[in-house]
Amino acid sequence: MAKPNLLSSDFSRDEVEGTVIMKIWQLSCQCEKYEILSFMNDEDSDLFRENFRGVPMKETWIPIQVGTYKEGNESDYPDGLLSPPVFSEKAVHVLGGLLQGKAELLPLYSTKYKKYYAINVVNVLDCIDGENSEVKRYRTGSIMKYKKYAFVQQAIKGQDIFKIVDHEEKKIKKTSVFVSDLFRNKVLNSGLKGFDFIEVWDFEKAATGEEEGLNPYLVDTSFGTTYTFEEASDLVMNKNKTIACDKWAMRMDENKELQVGQLQEDGSYLWLNPIYYPPIFLRMKWKVL
Repeated sequence: MAKPNLLSSDFSRDEVEGTVIMKIWQLSCQCEKYEILSFMNDEDSDLFRENFRGVPMKETWIPIQVGTYKEGNESDYPDGLLSPPVFSEKAVHVLGGLLQGKAELLPLYSTKYKKYYAINVVNVLDCIDGENSEVKRYRTGSIMKYKKYAFVQQAIKGQDIFKIVDHEEKKIKKTSVFVSDLFRNKVLNSGLKGFDFIEVWDFEKAATGEEEGLNPYLVDTSFGTTYTFEEASDLVMNKNKTIACDKWAMRMDENKELQVGQLQEDGSYLWLNPIYYPPIFLRMKWKVL
């Protein structure tokens, strides 16, 4: 029997070439209610932390095994393995045509014998419109991150998944993966679970001067007093403080139970009583609101 082609798809590539770019989305995943993966070996976490920088890795990749950090609904984009996206086999089948030539599929095996793939995006573009972007800088003057994205439309035409280099030093921003409307619509229409998309650029708004960029309410921890997760948790539980980082916040509710909040577009938080801490919280720096 012929081995299935994971990069096949049920649509023609012609669909991509004729697509008019309307929006660019930053790829993210949902962790509430969904399973979260973990490394079985500490060395593998170092491998993820130090790589996935837009350089091919397939020739030297040895499949690794992952476990379950937190039980939950099955996800086609499970959280827990640092910055690279991780797709289920189903997601790879659905999105195969959009990944071909743009990303490597590096196999992972779970303790439940379910197959996942670390997605090594090797399609790295010099596509930022520096005049219309807004940046946050280190003290040295180099770009720390983009507060507002603007893209050169011709540079991203037909590009459905990619990473970027900054527009000054041309250094790769390794943690962010961007996708097109076509990619997002394919996920939504196929019923894949666990994917989330953050709108970072709208061509129509940019053309009319209405583009607003990223959510202005995101909490920036690159300056001021910050706390480790352990320190921040103590402030929440023992000092009744509300803490935040980026789009996340934590507080105690009226029943003295911990709540985790996710930032909404209007600046409010969607608060939930979690049964676990997302692993990424342990690596984040927090500020008191």
